[in-house]
Parts: sequence; structure tokens; C-alpha cells
Amino acid sequence: MPQPSRPVLLEKYRQPFHGLCRATLLAGVALTVLPVAAVAQETKAKDETVLAPIEVTASQDSGPTAAGSVTVTQDELDRINPQTIKDVFANEPSVQVGGPTAIAQKVYVQGIENTKLNVQVDGTRQVDSTYHHIGTAIIDPGMLKSVKVESGIAPADAGPNALGGSMAYETKDARDILDPNDPFGGFAKIQYNSNTKGLTEWLTLAGQHDGFEALAYIQNSNQGNYKDGDDNEVAGTADGSENGLGKIAFTGTEGSRIEAFASHFEDEGVRPARPNFGTLTSGASPQWISYKDTSLGISYVDEQPTDLLAPELSLNYSKTHLDVPKLNGNTHLEAEIETLNGKAANTFDVGMGGITTGVDFYHDEATGGGDTARPAGRAGRFTEETTNIGVFSQARLSLTDRWRVSFGGRGDQQWFEGIDGTDFSEFGLSGNANTEYDLTDDLMIYGGLGTSFGGLPLGESAIYNYTGIWTYDGFKPSRSHNYKAGARYQLAEWDFDGNLFYNKINGSHSLEYTTRNTTSDLATRGVNLSATWTYGPGFVRAAYTHTDVERNGKVPLSNDASYQGVIVGDIANFEVAHRFDDLGIQVGSTSELALSDDDPEKNGNAKLDTYFVANLYGEWTPETLSNAVTLRVDALNIFDRDYVARTTPGYDSSAIEPYHEPGRTFLVSAKVTF
Repeated sequence: MPQPSRPVLLEKYRQPFHGLCRATLLAGVALTVLPVAAVAQETKAKDETVLAPIEVTASQDSGPTAAGSVTVTQDELDRINPQTIKDVFANEPSVQVGGPTAIAQKVYVQGIENTKLNVQVDGTRQVDSTYHHIGTAIIDPGMLKSVKVESGIAPADAGPNALGGSMAYETKDARDILDPNDPFGGFAKIQYNSNTKGLTEWLTLAGQHDGFEALAYIQNSNQGNYKDGDDNEVAGTADGSENGLGKIAFTGTEGSRIEAFASHFEDEGVRPARPNFGTLTSGASPQWISYKDTSLGISYVDEQPTDLLAPELSLNYSKTHLDVPKLNGNTHLEAEIETLNGKAANTFDVGMGGITTGVDFYHDEATGGGDTARPAGRAGRFTEETTNIGVFSQARLSLTDRWRVSFGGRGDQQWFEGIDGTDFSEFGLSGNANTEYDLTDDLMIYGGLGTSFGGLPLGESAIYNYTGIWTYDGFKPSRSHNYKAGARYQLAEWDFDGNLFYNKINGSHSLEYTTRNTTSDLATRGVNLSATWTYGPGFVRAAYTHTDVERNGKVPLSNDASYQGVIVGDIANFEVAHRFDDLGIQVGSTSELALSDDDPEKNGNAKLDTYFVANLYGEWTPETLSNAVTLRVDALNIFDRDYVARTTPGYDSSAIEPYHEPGRTFLVSAKVTF
């Protein structure tokens, strides 16, 4: 069953209070006092040999999400059958994804683009500033195991630059595919899309023996352009992506586990000249665009930790390459970003919880340009690079049977070099605090606040030589202030959850401008609500968000929202699921309702219309076939609505025709598990 987003029983929407110095001071407290307390606790219990009940993972996700955040589990992913990241968050209105195709999709958490969050895939840092017309969440969801989103307030051990929170994607291991005594297995799946008249294939193989394990996964898609709800073919939406993932691991008898992985994703094909816009009235023709991403990583954890020693080590590398050969027929844009990041941490058991303390780093290098340049630009390739070293400590404690707290801080030292050789050195503190208290056995209240040092981000590397000489006068780090308060009420089969939130980023950088001091004050505020009724073999869930976004005190324009935020307004999601266990059948429905929004009228544009989209699915796993075959049908946009999704850009520009979402679509798939 899904874990609903968290509740709120507050009567009034309040402006956040000022007191961020307290949160910043938490950094110093956590980095000095807490490790000492951990050692003292260990010394007191030095004769004890019972293993501490600490959850340890091989990723940089070091603990459960705080109340008011979002977790997408394996069970939910299996129910959703996601084709892109947009589907992953289909039932979470506080996380919106704009754009219908992977190459165009950008994720917005409470209205803030995910480039303002610390985002990792299996601990690998994601840096998405190649080109503002390219998506920032180009990830194949086929092997995802879980997604955790810390909305607004990120823990210190999530990593640096978490202005709007953090996102941790984690993929499956071989032991997620195999039962403990199975030496070999996997699955093969094929799916037909009635709209695109195309096929997608998946193959996963896994093996294990005497502590060794290996996994191989490949995915291939061969789709045509889709048609929207008015039966118009949408040019540049054909999907020809390929994806692969390999993992090897060894787990010793005493719990030491070392794991290495490599992944590669390609999306190449004819796309709109600006891939996040459907078409341009200027007549810029679709063209061939190539996007490639390669990641490597190695990690070590101890899965049988002691009170004093529960280490976590990781080292990761990622390379993203974008090639736009002839933008507007004559301009070659090419961008490449390489990042190396690592982490060394240890979790101390202090009796009433755990304290994670450690150090992390990253080195990012972006190179961009090409053989041609506009008159104001320069031919050639240019580079920005930055290095950051951070120290952190995060405590997660149960002070009493009813009172739980999580608090911590980090300090980051950053060095930055611009394309003209200009050097910067910046230091900043970040702090966070969250608390949960059970007023009764059924009612929990919670709240949190935090401030994050944003540092100096890389600029948009595709245009390093496109719009003139880059200047760095007044280039300064950004900082965020984040707050939330809410409540959760559980009664028998019912679960109610909700929270108020406020996020403010001062000096939010606009990465596509050659004057690197171009910044905005970005603010989002709103309420998230959810209700779930669970009745044995099924559940019914409704979730709602009201999110207001302001950029410099004004309503943001969608085509100028890159690296910032977009209008969200009022959106509700509904999900119903039921299992017929005796028959091996599961059926369900998901839907989204976006209410009309007149905020664009403040900029002289037409208001956003209401739309409602419904989907159905049915899945059958016949017992007569030893539960080895699963047949599934998804009916998407069953009413064949013609609409533009709320966070897809271009609806407020006469020069842009935004993407219309796919019309009625049937996905028919067969999966064989062996």
C-alpha cells in the first residue's frame, strides 16, 4: 500500500518566522558535540556485543524520509508500470513533471525545479545544466527500486547544494531479483504501445553464489511519434532510447558488502529544435539531437554494524554529453559535464537512535561550445569547473516513546573557476531540524525548518560560446530558507496527512545567462493533503496540493522557468487499487485533476484551463503458469482528452506551441519471470 504524504491539522496559513540563525547553529552543534556523545555511549556499553538495529544502505540515502516528504516504494512502482519519470510521481501532486517525453522532462518539487535540489541516482551526483531546453530527469525507471524526496528541508548527510531539498533514486540489486537460495534468475518483458505503434523490450539477468552476485539489465525502445487527444501527430516525440545497467557485489559472512555498478543511457533522434517546446512559430525545424549519460560507482557498507562502527563509503563518476549539430540550421551546440563525487560516513548508535557523521566531496567540470558561434560569441570550447568538500553530522533520535527528532548540519568549502579563469572560494554552513510528536496513539504532529548553502553552480555549458563573453562580477552563492508544519491522523483503516510549507531561495541563479550574477528570489508556499482508506485487498487514496510560486514577487513565465520554478496551482491525484488474490488479478485506476488557474493573467496571458485525465490498468499472473507469466493492459487517458500538462512550458508565449499530452493509449505487455 502507498505511504501517503504527511498531514496537517493547522487552522491557518501563516507566514514563516525568521530565526534561521538557530538552524545554522545546528551545524556547529552537530559537527562537534554529537560525535563525542556517540563515543561516550559506546564507551559506557563497551562490554555489550549485541548488534545495533541501524538501517544501512549502499547509497547516499542514509535514512528514512522525514514526515511531510515523499517516498515511492517498489510496490508502488510495480503498480504504476512507469514508462518515464513522469509516471513515477503520477500519484504525488507535490512532485510535478513537465513534458511528455524523457528528453524534455523536468521535475518540480513543491514548484522548484530539481536543479535546485541535491539529486542522486545510486549515490551518483546529477548535474543537469547542459542546456535549458533539455530535461533534467532523463532516467529510465525500468530498474528503479525506490525514490525518496526530502521536500524543502534536506538532511545534512543528503549532500551539498540542497536548496529545495533532495532526491535519491535507487536501482535494484541482484538480491532484489532473486530469492535467497536461487542461483540464477531474471525476467524478460515486451510491451506494445497502440498510440506510437512501437515496441519496448526489457531483459534482466541476475546470479548469486557464495556471497557473490551479478546483475545485467538492458532496455530498448522503438516508438513512433505519438498522437494527442485531437488525433494530431506530435513531431519529434518518437522514442529510440537505449539503456543498460550492470552491477556486481560481494557480501562477506560478517556483513561487509562491496558493490560496483555501471550504467549507460542514450536518447538519439529527431527532436524539436528546443526539445522542451512542441513547436516554434519561427519555424525552426526538428533536427537530430543526441543525449548520452554514463555513470560508474563503487560503494562499501557493513550490514552487520556494531554500536561504534557502521561505515558507508562510496565513489561515483558521471559523464553527460549533449550534441545539437545545427540549431536553427547553422549553430552547433555541444556540451559535456563530468562529475566525480564521493562520501565517507559512519553511523554511531547512541542508544536512542543513530548519528551519521562524515565527509563528502564533488568535482564538476563542464565543457561547451563548438566550431561556430553567433556574432557576439567566440568559436571554440570553454570550461567551468568547481570542487566542493563538505563535513556533516545528522542525528535521528527517539527522545521518548512519543517524541522523535532529526537534526544536523554541514559545512561546505567550494572552489570555482570560470571560463575566463576567474577564481572564487566560498564557505557556507547549512542546518536542519525536524520533529515528530505523538499527541495520542492516533494523532502525530510534526514540523521542521532548515537553511542551505547553495554555493556557485556551473553555468549552461552548451552556450559557453553562444552569447558573448561570460562575466563573473558579483557572482555570489545562493541560500535557501525552508519550513514545514503538519499532522498525521490514523484511525483504523483511515490515514489522513497534510502539511503547510514555505521555501525561499535568495539569489537563485539563472544558469543560462552569460552575466553570472543574474539571480532571482524564488519563493514557493502551499499545502499538501492526502487521505487513504485501506480495506484488506485494496485501497483508495486522494492527494491534493495547492502551490503558489513567485519569482521576484511575480508570477513566473513558463518559458523563462529554467533552473527556477513554475506555476503549479491546485492539483489532485486519485488512485484506486484492488487485488483478487485467488485469481492472481490486480486492477486499478489513477487520475489527475488540475483546476483552472488565473495567475498567468497577471502577466497578460490567458488563464490555465481545468483538465481531468483518467487511466485504468489490469494485471493477471496465472497460478497455472507457476506465477511466472504476468499479462498487463494499461489504458491511459481513457477519455482521450487534448490537454497541456500543468508544468509543461510554452502555454504563455505566442511564439511557442507547447506539447500536448498523448491521447488515448493502450499498453499491452507480457512479462516472464524465470
